[in-house]
Amino acid sequence: MKLTAYERHSLIPLGIGVSLLLVNSLCRSFLDDFWKGFLCGMALMCFLYALWTLVLFFKRNFKHYGNS
Repeated sequence: MKLTAYERHSLIPLGIGVSLLLVNSLCRSFLDDFWKGFLCGMALMCFLYALWTLVLFFKRNFKHYGNS
């Protein structure tokens, strides 16, 4: 199954963000505060990028197909 551009631009950052949070939770005892904050911040940026891509996708769809 081939992914569309919008699916790639939203699913890849979501996967990266979830992976960063997983590494952060599994290695919490080995990381100092800087790396915990860094991993959480990078995951947040990935989630925000994916959210922004989805907003643009729906905005362009509503513009092209209308609100009905």
